[in-house]
Amino acid sequence: MKPALLLRLAAAAGILGLSIGTPAFADRHPNSAPVDESTWIDHDGKPIPKPKERKVSQYGYMFRHGIVEPISHAFDVPDKLLWLAKPLGVERRTHAPNVNAFDEVPNCAWFTNRNHVRALSTDAVRTGPFEGIKPATPWTVTSLKKTGHNIGFQIKDANGKKWLVKLDVPGYAQTGSGAGAVLSRLVWAAGYNVALDQAVTFRREDLQFETKIASTKPVATDDPPITSSDVEEILSKGARAQDGRYYAEASFFLPGKPAGPPNLTTYREDDPNDWYRHKNRRDLRGLYVVYSWLNNWDVKDHQSLDMYTGKDEKPGHLDHYIVDVDGSLGAGAEGPKELLYGYEMRVDVGWTMKRLLTLGFIEEPWRKIPQESGIPSVGNVTAVGFEPNEWRPLVEVEPFRDLTPRDAYWGAKIVSSFSDAQIDAAIDAVGYEDPRAPAYLRKTLIERRDTVARYWFDRVAPLDFFHVQNGVLRFRDLAMDIGLTGPREYEVEIDANPQGSLPDHLRLAETGITLPANGTHLNLTLSIAGKNAAPVRVELHRKGGDWVVSRVRHA
Repeated sequence: MKPALLLRLAAAAGILGLSIGTPAFADRHPNSAPVDESTWIDHDGKPIPKPKERKVSQYGYMFRHGIVEPISHAFDVPDKLLWLAKPLGVERRTHAPNVNAFDEVPNCAWFTNRNHVRALSTDAVRTGPFEGIKPATPWTVTSLKKTGHNIGFQIKDANGKKWLVKLDVPGYAQTGSGAGAVLSRLVWAAGYNVALDQAVTFRREDLQFETKIASTKPVATDDPPITSSDVEEILSKGARAQDGRYYAEASFFLPGKPAGPPNLTTYREDDPNDWYRHKNRRDLRGLYVVYSWLNNWDVKDHQSLDMYTGKDEKPGHLDHYIVDVDGSLGAGAEGPKELLYGYEMRVDVGWTMKRLLTLGFIEEPWRKIPQESGIPSVGNVTAVGFEPNEWRPLVEVEPFRDLTPRDAYWGAKIVSSFSDAQIDAAIDAVGYEDPRAPAYLRKTLIERRDTVARYWFDRVAPLDFFHVQNGVLRFRDLAMDIGLTGPREYEVEIDANPQGSLPDHLRLAETGITLPANGTHLNLTLSIAGKNAAPVRVELHRKGGDWVVSRVRHA
């Protein structure tokens, strides 16, 4: 195709309202405040009036995002025009605006830098969010959960704390509750706000009922009193041990007042702190890489919840949480997950077309890969055949669709930061009764972690954490740190102002560059010798006679 025609196609795409090379600041909420990009704090926790609770029909959401959106994007002509114009430098995705000068996501109401910046102790990972609180018995049942895939009840524990208890499925004790406990710890350690899930066991005698006190005034409720038979009916549908214990997942009620799930596409109009369209936030885009590692295939607006921190007359702000992470690893709503979960969306136009064109003779990857672990509490999950860029949630969510290599590298950096011992600690928190389960999950998560790191680090040079020490620019090669490669060499292109003692090009055999004694600005482009991974660009300037790193950009 001729360049002139490509330019006309790109211009046409712009007329259709698409974002072509959109600068980050254009993505900001119109009411947002200026942000200092050198900071590690986003300051999005300023007091605001309580937003109206957002309610989203799950059926309507699933119809739109599970059916309409995938079909729409498959036949999106302007999107294809942008793809054709890519050789001319036309970008079809907006770069994430919520990154600081060092290519990191600042601490905010969505994300807190944890393990990849400063490694957590294994005890901290084992404990997880909210100091690892556990529901103390006896439990007072306050309401029943009779609908949905996971039935159970709400309780107040002996300390007055509120929990949602969801029973494991008969024959698959600790499958869902185990996945939820592992995920809540690893996702929290990765930096996200997440509800605490505990894998618990309890006995019938641990339960008591909330009694309604008689009143002379009519009570405005249609809820009948909870009876012993109601609870017995629910318990009869849960996993039970031979000694009479029931297996369940206990989810700690989040602090604050619920404001409904966020819209994963755009910001909340009634939250002045919500500065960026959610589909362009790096923390939400990079979550794709974290979820691919952990096979958290159940992703939608409803798996997140905004909580308002205001209390009484004191105004607060919204904290953004991830909830319901038990549809992950090898677990599904009814025990083991379906084999295609993690490989295809509910409506996967690509695979549908392949089946039509081959008359159904094509064999999908999930049919060829042996996912059955043979361990009931683990379910269906494996590291064999796992391809990080081909992993799919059940429904299409915009942040994942708009993932850029730069975002993916950031997510892979987080995943690669987890040590074997930290993975062990998250698994240990479950207390799996089948001795095969911890060893199998450990092997699977370690192999999937390394696959994630290897794939994305081959595409974006994993050179990071640049700092100046005694006149030398130091950096780390993350692939070498975790043993994916041995010592290697690096190519450096140098643009200095004014030209100093450094040449235009260097080849390094170590992770350090001696900086010149003179000059005001340095622009360095670093790549890995002999590799095609996208380079890293580093800017330095003089401050008080010393060189300081002022900007880092990967890819």
